[in-house]
Amino acid sequence: MIILIRVMNNVRVLIAASAFSVFFLSGCASQAGYLAKQGGYLIKFSTGAVPIDRVIRDQATSSDTRDFLLRVENVKRFAVDRVGLKDNGNFTRYKKIDRNYLADVVQACDSLSFSPYLWSYPFLGKLPYMGFYERPDAEAEAARVRKLGYDAIVRTVDDFSTLGLLKDPVYSFMVKYTPYEIADLVIHEQTHATLFLKGQPDFNEEFATFVGDTGALEWLAESYGIDSAEYRSAVDSRADYDTFLSILAGLKGELRAVYNSSLPREEKLSRKAAVIAAFRKDWSKNDAPRFRSADYREIADIPVNNAYLSLYDLYSGDIPLLQDYYERRCGSDLRRFVGAVKLLAGKGGSVKALMKSELETSGR
Repeated sequence: MIILIRVMNNVRVLIAASAFSVFFLSGCASQAGYLAKQGGYLIKFSTGAVPIDRVIRDQATSSDTRDFLLRVENVKRFAVDRVGLKDNGNFTRYKKIDRNYLADVVQACDSLSFSPYLWSYPFLGKLPYMGFYERPDAEAEAARVRKLGYDAIVRTVDDFSTLGLLKDPVYSFMVKYTPYEIADLVIHEQTHATLFLKGQPDFNEEFATFVGDTGALEWLAESYGIDSAEYRSAVDSRADYDTFLSILAGLKGELRAVYNSSLPREEKLSRKAAVIAAFRKDWSKNDAPRFRSADYREIADIPVNNAYLSLYDLYSGDIPLLQDYYERRCGSDLRRFVGAVKLLAGKGGSVKALMKSELETSGR
């Protein structure tokens, strides 16, 4: 799943996630009702999609839509031929829908630690999110876990992967995506379709994040040139996102000190609220000026709590490890990197542990 999280009024941060299980394999008490309702929506938003080549040839297709679909085809070929990802029916169809995003996802976390709440799924194990096609259903699930003492957020997602169950289409609202956003989306999704490991959700998300971002930048460089506005804009966006992550890391460090203290629970909760309030107050003065664009200047709409903060750990926590392995073991060759990771996955066990072991051995 590509999760374009709206962290500000007009900022979308691209994060990868797998979502076949989010919509179909919930282990909640009302599983049958959940499956029927969400499955019906999935069919609604997946069936009736038209082959992209047919839409491109249709003289009634707008120039913006045609250019978008040609770009999708180009990125998909790049993902398969140059990155070495699986070639399947994903992104070969176009679906027009009356929405500006696809669904809502609930994520929760312990209120005094960064331990995520996990939903159980057959076949795929436990995952730290649950998806819904109707906002009230997502809000109800968030309210349920809050009553259990967890922080929770409800966030919009613009796409998700069925991991090969269906031919995932592109949707009409994606026509507004920048070249970088659509490249990241397609390559993210094909990464999940290529490799998804049970019981390693953090690896799955980080792997898709890294391959999606790296592949999108390589595609932009090849298609537009490194001096193009499209490439420079993507680089600036990634730089801002890295800055954002570093600021959040500082906030998490302050909160972790509170959580690990010997204070009573109520005092910890009070200190937590004070730390977050100070973070918000300090943002405009000291943090906002650090960004290249104006998109991160406002923080009022960010739902800052443990669930929100742990979201970034899930998708970006060990990206430096993958970057190191990509550079040192794979010569900064993305196709070679994907192949090497697939070989590691075939050995069983934690892929990240195997990466660390190889890097330690090579460094001796």
